[in-house]
Amino acid sequence: MKRLFTVILSVLFLAACQNGQQAEQKAIRQESDSLLAAYNHSDSIYALCGRIDTAAFNAFIVKAMAFAEKHPDDTLAPGMLYRAGVGSMILAKSADRLGNVEARARNAKRALAIFNQFQEQYPDLDQAKLCYWQRAIVYDDILGDWRSAESEYRDFINRFPNDSLTPVFQQYLTLLGKTESQLEEELAIGR
Repeated sequence: MKRLFTVILSVLFLAACQNGQQAEQKAIRQESDSLLAAYNHSDSIYALCGRIDTAAFNAFIVKAMAFAEKHPDDTLAPGMLYRAGVGSMILAKSADRLGNVEARARNAKRALAIFNQFQEQYPDLDQAKLCYWQRAIVYDDILGDWRSAESEYRDFINRFPNDSLTPVFQQYLTLLGKTESQLEEELAIGR
């Protein structure tokens, strides 16, 4: 009788643990679905109207970074973290257009940090390679730091010489630091 009671308690305990894990997984899914909806909403306004909901993007970025920190092994965490980096780039570029130097620098710095974090946490994912490109864009297009952009492209080329993006990045290296008129002139010569 004592053994039967122990078996029943063990089964009940395991069932309770399983229900707890299922509830936790459901909560994580709901949180990630909510985050994805927030990103899609912010991004769609940007894509369709060219308008940026700064508050919505910032809220998404903070929540996505917290999600990735809290659930680093969840399959959706890398995508959320990467989107947070892209969102920070969008905010930095927007601030740049508006002449808000402080917001540009703050968001660019945050984007760079997120892409670094992504590569550290998820080095084997394909998006980790794209972090070189994203950082180069931040340095080149947003901060005007062509040397750092060049360094990012060269790091990618050296680490992944046979990657399909390598020739593209080699071409980008020839364009870094040139003005719009220089680029137009160069493209006219190539026609």
